[in-house]
Amino acid sequence: MMRRAKLCAWGLGLLALTAAPALAEDFVVVESSTPTIAAGAQIASGSAVTVPDKARVVLLAASGQIVTLNGPFQGVPAATGGAGGDSRLLTAVASLVHANTQESGSVGAVRAADVQWRAATIKAPHDVFAIDASDGGDACLDDPEHAMLTRNPSDPAGSMTIHAMDGDATAKVEWPASTARMPWPKELKLADGATYVIEPPGQASAAMTTVHLLPAAPAQSDIERVKQLTDAGCTDQAKLLLGVIIKAAQK
Repeated sequence: MMRRAKLCAWGLGLLALTAAPALAEDFVVVESSTPTIAAGAQIASGSAVTVPDKARVVLLAASGQIVTLNGPFQGVPAATGGAGGDSRLLTAVASLVHANTQESGSVGAVRAADVQWRAATIKAPHDVFAIDASDGGDACLDDPEHAMLTRNPSDPAGSMTIHAMDGDATAKVEWPASTARMPWPKELKLADGATYVIEPPGQASAAMTTVHLLPAAPAQSDIERVKQLTDAGCTDQAKLLLGVIIKAAQK
C-alpha cells in the first residue's frame, strides 16, 4: 500500500513537471482596437489588463510569443511555456510601434509599413530583406549573395538602371510587367554603407538606397531580427517583419 501511494505521488509530480503552465512576463502592446490601451505601451509582469467587449489587444511577450486578448477580458495576461527574454527587445519594439502610431494618428492595428503595396507582396519573413526600387531608403540585407530588388507590381515594365554612388559601376535590370521581385544584378557589388541610385523604367524620378549588411550569424528569432532592423535604421523593414509575425501568429 505504501509503495502504491509513493507511485501515485511520483505520477502527480511528473504531471506537474511536464505541464506547460501559463507564466506571467513583460509585454508590449503591438496592436490595439481600444483607446484605453495604447499601442506601444509596455505591460509589466503580473499587471492586470482590461479589454472591453468586442475589442482586441495583441501583446508581444519578452520571450517572443504573441498573445491575443479578445474582449471582454479582465486579468493578468500570460504566455505559455518559459518566461524570460531580452527586455531591450521589448523596448525596441515598443519604440517602433509607438512611432508608427504617432505617424498614423490613430491607435489602430500596427501597419506593416506606410507603403501598402510592399506589405501586400510579402509572403514570408525573409521577403522583407529586399531593396525597395520604388521608394529607396535604408535597406538591410541578411544575405547579400542572394539579394533581391522589390518594387510596386503596377509600375511599368522596362529597363531599370542602377548606379553605385562611390564609383562608375552601373548595371541594368530588365523588369517584366506585373512582377514584384527581381534578383540584384551580380555585376554590381553590394557593400555595407554603400549608396545606389535606381532609375526605374517609365518614371522621371530616381530612388536612392543605402545598404546595410546585417551580421552573418542569424538572429535566434524573427523578433530579434526586428530589433536588428530597428537598430540599423531600417524601420520600414522592421515594421514589415513585425506585421508578418503578428499575422502568422493569429492564423
